[in-house]
Amino acid sequence: MSPYTDISKKELRELFMQLSSLHILVVGDLIIDNYIWGSVNRISPEAPVPVIQITKKEYRLGGAGNVAANLAGLGTRVTLAGSCGDDGFEKTIAELCQKAAIEPLLQTSAQRNTTLKSRIIAQHQQLLRIDEENCTPLVESETGALFRMISRNSDRYDGVIISDYNKGLLTLSFTSDIIRHFQRKPLIVDPKSNDFSKYRGATALKPNRKEFANAIRQPDLTDDEIEYYSKKLVADINLNGLVITLGEQGVFVLDNQQKSMLVPTKAREVFDVSGAGDTFIATFLVALIISNDWFTAAKAANLASGVVVGKVGTATVTPAEIFAAYDL
Repeated sequence: MSPYTDISKKELRELFMQLSSLHILVVGDLIIDNYIWGSVNRISPEAPVPVIQITKKEYRLGGAGNVAANLAGLGTRVTLAGSCGDDGFEKTIAELCQKAAIEPLLQTSAQRNTTLKSRIIAQHQQLLRIDEENCTPLVESETGALFRMISRNSDRYDGVIISDYNKGLLTLSFTSDIIRHFQRKPLIVDPKSNDFSKYRGATALKPNRKEFANAIRQPDLTDDEIEYYSKKLVADINLNGLVITLGEQGVFVLDNQQKSMLVPTKAREVFDVSGAGDTFIATFLVALIISNDWFTAAKAANLASGVVVGKVGTATVTPAEIFAAYDL
């Protein structure tokens, strides 16, 4: 692996300033993140559990919606395509999209409920999460209807992110249709399936270390083996490159020229890592389109993720926050 040569602060600032020229499509599982904020001052007399006095409730876009929200926060135009239940939450998603300046393409399924993740937070700590979801794969008529909505507008998009949370939308046939349809545009996948062949033909995948190790069936994967197995995966499923987030170790990048680098992470105070991967993939794609350099894109994405982990819950970041955090 070659050492990473840093780019200048001026170049990074100029890159972030150009993101508003792009329009990105995000396709993936839609989730509503329900945050219940409160304070804890006593233990329940009924059981050894804290009693939470609720002070605020808030809905946020989660899953693929958080990727879209991160793109919008960066100033990029964004369209969000996904499926939700016919349960009233489709209106919530539409309202959250409108508030965030995201264009929604929603396919409503009468057979499923909208995925809802409720988090109870007190003293800046998540105490409990409650998930309500149905992960049954969507039927072909539903994915087909969503694909037709997407294909009618496909010329507008400069790039595509597939955000797979394994909630039933991204079936093999639907995923393959999207990748084939956008084969001439940059398309990055955040994978959750253990079978990465599902994403054959994408520009790149962005798994974390555990997801990558599971997919290649190497649970004891060492640092020295990452490059070998990355090149093998890229060849096996016809990718251009691969990006693996390694937590505190940084990000491994194998670019479209088969060159690899480890891009280090900037050390920052961490409050909450939930959603950091969404921030990374959103920033990586737009930075790749602007710079046409995989390592520059990874550096930009690392900076954005470093700001987000300092916030509580799934969050977004703006160029102004990135400039302030790193003195760009």
